[in-house]
Amino acid sequence: MTTSRRSADRAVVFVRLTLALLGGALLVTGYLTTALGGQVNPVTDPVSDYVFHGAGGTLFMVAVVLLIVAGLVLQAGMNGARMPRNRVTGVLFGLWYTGLLLCVVFPGDQLATDQTLSGQLHRVGGAMLFICLPVACWILARGLHPDPRWVGFASWIRRFAATVLACAAMFGVAQLVPWLPKGLLERVALGAELALLVALALAVRRAAR
Repeated sequence: MTTSRRSADRAVVFVRLTLALLGGALLVTGYLTTALGGQVNPVTDPVSDYVFHGAGGTLFMVAVVLLIVAGLVLQAGMNGARMPRNRVTGVLFGLWYTGLLLCVVFPGDQLATDQTLSGQLHRVGGAMLFICLPVACWILARGLHPDPRWVGFASWIRRFAATVLACAAMFGVAQLVPWLPKGLLERVALGAELALLVALALAVRRAAR
């Protein structure tokens, strides 16, 4: 077996692991939504509010860690499939991980009137979370067009990235317009990010075969 074939086979394994990790993160957040539905309204309250209720803090951290590991494993798969990337894309992925860590390390403000340092850092992390990944994937998609192995996936990745940015923009508007369903818009944006990661993983799997 050639070195390139072994790398491609490892990329497929990494993709399967990525999808399993993303599924785990989705299951954890789904459980939080069900178990703490009486304390955290999924329409009006942000996902990070789960940390203020019992085991919600631990489970929220587990979901974020699963997401971070999924991203790292996916990048390993991208390497195995020899996906064309540049340094800017790598930096943006790093900033996305940093945003996730900020969100889990620094709890948000429980009340809208609170203005704590932890809450401010949490908001910065959230902005990095919703901006850096889709921008990284948009730039990545532009670089995939010249390569015939990836040209079929480039437009899909770009569309998912644009969808995430649009959802994130709506969530950002909800921070300024109190009557908008902030919790629901955040969950839609997070769901779009998961879909973007799945699309990227499937593109890696297809190209590695």
